[in-house]
Amino acid sequence: MVKEKTKNTRYKTSIWDKMFVVLNYVFLTIVAFIMIYPVINVIAVSLSNYQEYLKSPAMMWPKKFTVSAYELIIKNDKFWRSYINTIFVTVVHTLLGLATNFLFAWPMARKETKGKGFFMALIIFNMVFNAGMIPNYLNIQMLGLLDTLWVLILPGCFTAFNCVVMMSFLRELPYELIEAAMVDGGSEPYILSKVVLPLSKPVLASVALFLAVGSWNSYFSAQIYIRDSDLWPIALVLKEILASATTDILEGGMDPMALMEAEQQIQEKTIQYATVVVSTLPIMCVYPFLQKHFAKGVMVGSVKG
Repeated sequence: MVKEKTKNTRYKTSIWDKMFVVLNYVFLTIVAFIMIYPVINVIAVSLSNYQEYLKSPAMMWPKKFTVSAYELIIKNDKFWRSYINTIFVTVVHTLLGLATNFLFAWPMARKETKGKGFFMALIIFNMVFNAGMIPNYLNIQMLGLLDTLWVLILPGCFTAFNCVVMMSFLRELPYELIEAAMVDGGSEPYILSKVVLPLSKPVLASVALFLAVGSWNSYFSAQIYIRDSDLWPIALVLKEILASATTDILEGGMDPMALMEAEQQIQEKTIQYATVVVSTLPIMCVYPFLQKHFAKGVMVGSVKG
């Protein structure tokens, strides 16, 4: 037998193609540096002596390394109280949001559901129109949610955007699997828990990331509806620190002796930057674990083929 030799096909690239690739890499490198530099600077300043910060505010590496700012934050009762509030609100809000959006999106994605047009019109109406701040405040007041953590959890559990994302994903699931489960005598709860949920992990991870990040970074609702500072989330505490350019809000929970000992090494700016790092660290740690599901969950349903 004569074996045919296969030749690798090589495509010639012109000088303009090579220049485009090089310029593309250079441009993307500059954009990436612009995005990552503020994060590096904040971390470097938070770990540096304040006098070194005054000499070089744009530092990218800690100078005269010190963790005094982090020690004061860790010992601060008010900061940790707001941290616990934020963790509770984020976890409960994310779980309730996943449950409400999924339980609404699944029937809307089914072929045999009647009246889908009416409910879809309500969703679109909710995306376009809003009652406004004053009616929302009066509604929250009548429900008795003022000055409670539930005011940060319940109002935003169900959102039209997250529901539409889930509906788009669920419509792409093979309906033959659902019919096969129904033929085998599977009940609706069985089909939902054993067939649909395992296949919906990408979109659940995507929506969970939307809900968790939004809840963790939200401060406006707490600023309007919560007057008790003991119930403030970490985002509102951080906002007050950065907006007022002072750390007075934290000093009430600090040890006076520890504060006096640290005056030579740290100032308000380093405490502010350390607070930023500590408050954003959990979300930065969670995102890499959900990133692979995030991209797939958002893209599935957007392209048909």
